[in-house]
Amino acid sequence: MSASDTLLASGGLLTEGPLEVLDVISLICLGLGALLSLAAGVGLMRFSDVLMRMHAQTKPQIAGLMFLLIGLAVQQTHLPTILFLIPIMFFQMLTTPAGATMLARAGYRSRQFDNVPLFADELASAVESAQRRTDDELTRAHAVRTGQPEREPAPEHEGLGHGEK
Repeated sequence: MSASDTLLASGGLLTEGPLEVLDVISLICLGLGALLSLAAGVGLMRFSDVLMRMHAQTKPQIAGLMFLLIGLAVQQTHLPTILFLIPIMFFQMLTTPAGATMLARAGYRSRQFDNVPLFADELASAVESAQRRTDDELTRAHAVRTGQPEREPAPEHEGLGHGEK
């Protein structure tokens, strides 16, 4: 009797059939998850449009992590380890929209959306107000450094001047 037969007979391992199927399922999930995560990273670096970058940052990244966690869960035999994977997926799903929002905000602030027709630009007045405050603070700091009198701040206007009347 060989060493593997002794181990199987003593109940140390499951039968060979189901173990091989679980290995194949785990391998497929881990490979697919790794491929999707790689695609998300490459898309985030290579795509030129902010909207495409937002898509690459959210969709394949979440799906890739989900497949990786499923592949890990299939291989685990301890329930606490499997249950630990659930909060990982939960917190990733909770924080990914925040990352997409940051990409959208950065794209908007850097005028990456100028070619896209916005029918309701609800962020324009907030961005203009923040930019005006920053400009006023820089003007005051320059006046203090040079000893020149401070100019009047710019008047409040609505919109960013993209043809609005």
